[in-house]
Amino acid sequence: MDFRIDALLPATAAQLWAIFFDVKRVAALIPGCDNVVEVENLKEFSAVMRQKIGPFKLEVPTAIHIDSYDPQRQVSLKAAGCDKATGTTIDVGMVVNLEEQRDGDRTMCKLDVTATMQVAGRLASLGYPIVRKRSEQLFAEFEQRLRDELSGVGQDRSPAQQVASATTPTGRVAPTAVEPRAAADATPSAAAQPAQAAASPAAPVPAAREPRATVTELVFLWPRLGINVAVAIGVAHGAVALGESHWWWLAAPLLGVAASLGKRGA
Repeated sequence: MDFRIDALLPATAAQLWAIFFDVKRVAALIPGCDNVVEVENLKEFSAVMRQKIGPFKLEVPTAIHIDSYDPQRQVSLKAAGCDKATGTTIDVGMVVNLEEQRDGDRTMCKLDVTATMQVAGRLASLGYPIVRKRSEQLFAEFEQRLRDELSGVGQDRSPAQQVASATTPTGRVAPTAVEPRAAADATPSAAAQPAQAAASPAAPVPAAREPRATVTELVFLWPRLGINVAVAIGVAHGAVALGESHWWWLAAPLLGVAASLGKRGA
């Protein structure tokens, strides 16, 4: 199975590189990743991947080997592991490319990730569509977590940030010096303001409009439904033939039906 991430992110290549080689930060970005340890600097890492796919709960001790890297440009790696409970093996090859770009006054970085994954063992018996769908969800969640991690990274200061930088340690805006003559000229108008405010009736505040609710409807994707159910029946037949529980005849078609649901906004 092949996967790819192609995203333009609000960061420099140096900032992304620092995240990818910070063990704690990158572990928080990968769904189900835990116990990441740097075995050899910029060469070898170990981790534990925990996932639930269909009826299987996997806990895969994983060895990660860096094949090659060009700082702030590219890294090529391989990861392999085996879940003892199900006998499932997972092998992943991945190449990450970083390319800085300019967007007006801002520096952006193009992130290009290509990955190839091979799955063998009992997890593979679920069938290609179910395993691929879950894998795509994990890659999408990784990208979203990375964007959230970078949400505070920016090179242009907003007006609100400029005001904040002018505050005193107590949080109040620092006073600006006023020339004596200018202050004297401002006195009459300042005294007249309360009287004008008292004479003018308060302007009515317009009622806030309630946001329109968005309704999402789940529908069956009919061409996919037939394919997924047929695959699920084949998986159930194979599982039962290998000595698994007869509950597969119920669980597998249900998973095939669930994988055929799609969203339609209204």
